[in-house]
Amino acid sequence: MSALTPEHENENIGWYNRFARHPFYGRLGVNSGVMLMNLTRMREMKWEQHIVSIHKEYKLRIIWGDQDIINILFYYHPDKLYIMPCEYNYRPDHCMYMSICNMSQTGVKVIHGNRGYFHSDRQPLFKSIYGAMENYQLGSNANTEFLMPLHAALSIPSIKNSSCGKISNEVLKVANAVVTKRYREV
Repeated sequence: MSALTPEHENENIGWYNRFARHPFYGRLGVNSGVMLMNLTRMREMKWEQHIVSIHKEYKLRIIWGDQDIINILFYYHPDKLYIMPCEYNYRPDHCMYMSICNMSQTGVKVIHGNRGYFHSDRQPLFKSIYGAMENYQLGSNANTEFLMPLHAALSIPSIKNSSCGKISNEVLKVANAVVTKRYREV
């Protein structure tokens, strides 16, 4: 019915396993920032009724709003959830202190600039990626108008040497592959 990534990959820094005052999915909970949904199956399950019921019961114990409610729901219905690897919801938590997302050889798939990181200088990698995407005009040359500016931005020493900047090559793997594939198809 749905696919999410783990909230954390390490029990020592996990939030749910250390602080939650309500049930949560699995050992470490899930992050709702990137969520794939099969709407037909959600309707069949009566998703809305479940969510409203959970909110009524736990509203005084939830901190992270919808994410907590989703964790509670999948605690009771784990068979309805598919867990994706962390590279499908890569966020600053994965790189700001230490690298905690052991991604595959194919790089970051979906970048999640949660808590304002797309608009903040705290982790410049996220702001640079957002800037390259924001400045790209659909229909224009993706190589010269997106990929080259992204390469240039991620090569700036202050970005490349930041804690999250160390994964610049992982970001560029996917960007290069997508743009190269697009031009082969045209």
